[in-house]
Amino acid sequence: MKKYLLTLSVVAFLGNMQALMAQQPHASCGTPHPKQVLQFAATENLSANPYVVQIFVHILRNDDGSNAAMDDATLRTNLDRMAGFYRPHNICFTFVGRDFIDNTEWNTNYSTADIGDLHAVNPHSDAIDIYVHANGFEGSGGNAYDIPSSKCSVAATASFNFEHEVGHCLGLLHTFETFMGAECPDGSGCGSDGDFVCDTPADFAGSQNMSSGCTYTGSQTINCNGSDQAYNPPTNNIMSYWAGCYAQFSAGQGTRMRNTIDATGFLQDRLTPDDRIIANVTLNAEIAVGAQNSIQIGNIASAGDVAMNGNAHGMFNAGQFVQLVPGTSITPTGANSVLLTINRMCDGLFLTSEFPSADRRHTALEMSSGMQVSPNPFNSTVQVELTLPAPGQAVLQLLDVSGKLIQEIPLQGNESAQTLQLNLPQLDQGLYFLRLRHARGSETARLVKM
Repeated sequence: MKKYLLTLSVVAFLGNMQALMAQQPHASCGTPHPKQVLQFAATENLSANPYVVQIFVHILRNDDGSNAAMDDATLRTNLDRMAGFYRPHNICFTFVGRDFIDNTEWNTNYSTADIGDLHAVNPHSDAIDIYVHANGFEGSGGNAYDIPSSKCSVAATASFNFEHEVGHCLGLLHTFETFMGAECPDGSGCGSDGDFVCDTPADFAGSQNMSSGCTYTGSQTINCNGSDQAYNPPTNNIMSYWAGCYAQFSAGQGTRMRNTIDATGFLQDRLTPDDRIIANVTLNAEIAVGAQNSIQIGNIASAGDVAMNGNAHGMFNAGQFVQLVPGTSITPTGANSVLLTINRMCDGLFLTSEFPSADRRHTALEMSSGMQVSPNPFNSTVQVELTLPAPGQAVLQLLDVSGKLIQEIPLQGNESAQTLQLNLPQLDQGLYFLRLRHARGSETARLVKM
């Protein structure tokens, strides 16, 4: 008998981090030195709007589908713990899907020689891809593939590295980094040496000593500014190697991650939009989408019906509401289902029910509106490419970080695709927002003036 399941849930879950972390052995990180390091002349003004990053998780299994690197309960615990570390820094996550990759070699003996082949399997342009392997590879517990990065790997035996490797994806270096030079314990040069963060004490490679608990007992020194200075490295920082002691990102690291998102186009592409409208499409494969505010599905303003057929197994995760309107047809076969999740993003992350497998390679999902901004960051002129869900009235607003309206441009015409040139030499350097409002919702893009 054909059936479908509609579930609404509000979740705020955080596992017992201290108990979990105490059980984890130390493992190093395989993230390479960055190809280049982003440096920021000034700190960013914190916006009231959260930075909500979409993530997609790939679970490795053996060729025959056995030996899954991580079960759903453990994945949920690890990712909720990770979200708890980022939440105080106004960075949150939308989970938009999980799939399985069946390859024994990649699951149990993965090496960097396999990177190209692994990352060709179901990559996502709108989410950070996290790959979970059954055991360590090349002596590490995980790695990001650059700093910043759109993808990272985590060994299930060192699952505390979820928060560590995603930190690399969002622009953080190890606290003991020496890419531009070692950081002095007196703090001099902290903005241009070490990890480029001034509120993380100077560290050095090999400082960790897990037999001493979470207390540094070493006597390492470095000659800085003509004198020998003793280290007192952080033992609770997530970007150190004191894995069993992980407790926090510093405020400066939070600022660096938000600055990195603002300055990196491919990370901005992975932010969750405010609203989504799904109309005039037939969905035959598994899908997963998110929105900070709302998702509307169906024949909206005569745009056309939405049909979910056959193997449709979807997850729609919104911060405020998911609305099915007339024109939505759900006819799954077997035990396939549609999961509607209400989740206030920064209050929690995951679901009370089973993770759906969401493989979007074959999904003909068409989002009906959007906004592309380039260059970003910009100096004086920026081009804005707009796609409206239908011709008609709309407005483009320029806002400062406090939400104050700076400029408003009415849009009206017979074309749903429009291109605007904005000349903004008068703006001060910093972070701004462009908001496109139309009859069916809104989209917001971050804009950085250099």
